[in-house]
Amino acid sequence: MSRFSPRALIFDMDGLLVDSEPLWHEVERAFARARGGEWTDEMALACTGQGIGRIVHIMGEHIGFEVDEARDVAELEDRFLAHVEGLSLKPFARAFLDEARGRLPIGLASSSPRRLIDASLKRFGLTGHFDVTVSGQEVPRAKPWPDVYLRAAERLSVGAEGCLALEDSKNGVRAAKGAGMAVIAVPEGDGGAFEEIADVVVRSLEEARALVRLP
Repeated sequence: MSRFSPRALIFDMDGLLVDSEPLWHEVERAFARARGGEWTDEMALACTGQGIGRIVHIMGEHIGFEVDEARDVAELEDRFLAHVEGLSLKPFARAFLDEARGRLPIGLASSSPRRLIDASLKRFGLTGHFDVTVSGQEVPRAKPWPDVYLRAAERLSVGAEGCLALEDSKNGVRAAKGAGMAVIAVPEGDGGAFEEIADVVVRSLEEARALVRLP
């Protein structure tokens, strides 16, 4: 299996470092029910990694309600933040970040809104582990477009070709590959078809760490 010697690491957050997907899915289901519709796990998984603004429009089309993006995104954020203390880190997430900290520039490229990024990192005391953090709300196009990864690389002052991205979703892998980065995929749940788009697919962050040469 390939090993990597990157000049920077860029991590996704939800589903990769933070075990937040179950909470996200419950928040989305409750939001949909409040509007008279249903949002299944399959629908939620298909949207994983896309920006929250895009998701509310997809939900509006599916359920049949008129979307007010600012209002609806704020409601989803508030519902999530009400339960942020119940989140947990993915296995080996802290160990990987602790080991890499200070040895390579580290970025975070997340589709989550800024409020949720900051609250999640603060919850686990990880804010200082990242040299830069970029939200999908802060770029023209969220994942699967490459904008969030390109912005993170730019702010790290490292060319995209020197960055290694770590992702759990197919939309995220497509975004990082579109930016010109090598990608290790750590799929959340079913890892099928990741081999077609990621450079390497592993089962855990511990396996991912073993493939990274740190200076």
